[in-house]
Amino acid sequence: MSSPIRFEIRDRIATLTLDRPDRLNALVPEMKEGFEEALAKAAEPGVKALVLRGAGRAFCAGGDLGWISTAISGGRWPELESLLDLGATVAHALATLPKPVVAVVQGPAAGAGMSLALCADLRLATPEAAFSMAFVKIGLHPDWGGSVMLSRLVNPSMAAELMLTGDTLSADRAQALGLVNRIVPADQLEAAVAALAERLAAGPAETFARIKATLLRNQGLDAELLRARLQAEGAQMKAAMRHPDAQEGLAAFLAKRAPRFA
Repeated sequence: MSSPIRFEIRDRIATLTLDRPDRLNALVPEMKEGFEEALAKAAEPGVKALVLRGAGRAFCAGGDLGWISTAISGGRWPELESLLDLGATVAHALATLPKPVVAVVQGPAAGAGMSLALCADLRLATPEAAFSMAFVKIGLHPDWGGSVMLSRLVNPSMAAELMLTGDTLSADRAQALGLVNRIVPADQLEAAVAALAERLAAGPAETFARIKATLLRNQGLDAELLRARLQAEGAQMKAAMRHPDAQEGLAAFLAKRAPRFA
């Protein structure tokens, strides 16, 4: 079976691609090794910028709900919690990586997929992109850094609305809220990504690292406080997964019916 993560470095630009296009790049435990290896290589001195993207017509549809439902039903809590812990690790690594990270969003970025996109420093999107903190619709709590990163980017009222409703944002609306830096027509996307990545790769690496640290600090965060917030978010998700609402939400989603929460 091919790896669900592809990674390459070319001309000092690293590209991490989620590669489960038949599942809209949904996140599964098998991605752990690929994420860890890619992020370690992206941190090496020869890399100047990191591009995050998804294969096919989506960025990432979030956690693989079929797998999650089966794991919850089977009481496979260590596997579930390992996937959540991976999300916290990835979110922390991207936010503290001392070089620019660009997310390229085409199609859906939902649930943990939206979280992953928000962990980048810059986001390019096609007009077809759609963003949703969809967790609440299945009785779950944001994870993979979603609640932390969203709260960095929008005001508290809007963060509350997006997390409490799970409503989907169009690319235009996401840009108006400051969640997308630029919308690029699909037929111009590759050229736009290459141009931005090359510009960043030609930039001053030490200054970029200082700017990223300053951006965290100006929001009252440093590496350790960020880690603590991500761990607290993960604890809420772990608790939510064990509640009957999560089982009902997942069952309803898979049966394509409205959930009946307690």
